[in-house]
Amino acid sequence: MKVLIITDIHANYRALTAILERFSDVDEVWCLGDIVEIGPCPALCIDLIRKTCRYVVKGNHDESFARFDPATAHPEWNGWEHQSTTSDQLDYLHRLPLIRKVTCDGATYHLVHGSPSDPLTGRLTYDTEGESPRDAVDHLDGVLCGHTHVAMILNVDGKWIVNAGSVGQPRDGDYRAQCMILEDGVFSYHLVAYDLDAMERDYRQSSMPAHVIEEWIRNTRQGMVERHGLRKGPLSRS
Repeated sequence: MKVLIITDIHANYRALTAILERFSDVDEVWCLGDIVEIGPCPALCIDLIRKTCRYVVKGNHDESFARFDPATAHPEWNGWEHQSTTSDQLDYLHRLPLIRKVTCDGATYHLVHGSPSDPLTGRLTYDTEGESPRDAVDHLDGVLCGHTHVAMILNVDGKWIVNAGSVGQPRDGDYRAQCMILEDGVFSYHLVAYDLDAMERDYRQSSMPAHVIEEWIRNTRQGMVERHGLRKGPLSRS
């Protein structure tokens, strides 16, 4: 079986469609959360994920989006995104599971956005900044995760811990959409270019505040370096 694994789309419809078109030959698509927030096309991304993905788990941004409260919302996505989404789309995000156990070609994986111990905001990393990968798989099989926006493929005592990076907002200075392919038990990392000018038009056509639009266009074009600082991982190529 050939599976496309994606995560952290963040409402970047151009990046999402580019990856799905590039890997249109896969048998299944698995999404590890953060479909929405930050990007300009939440409704389009929700609908496309619902249409194409076999398994989807909830990310922290999906949770905050589904439970939107104007009084506590972050000012950069303070309600404007909800103008384009329906109650059915919000309910879909709300009902997403935090973790799913799946089997593929005889191997078992736990799909989660953050980590098994903290599904929404846990951080499994290749260095010492997050939770211990060894602890994460101590009583589990393999773990497929996202949240950090830094791709990695680790094998811990014969168990895989794989972070698919970020479709919509990589943080290593390379704007290209990141994803993983799982085929015959082997993981491979891929980068997919997409139309940055179309992405910019999507932002400008949204109702996001103008100063926020300009910042996020710059951030997305340069791989989030201005926003978060350069965050290279073991698979970074830029």
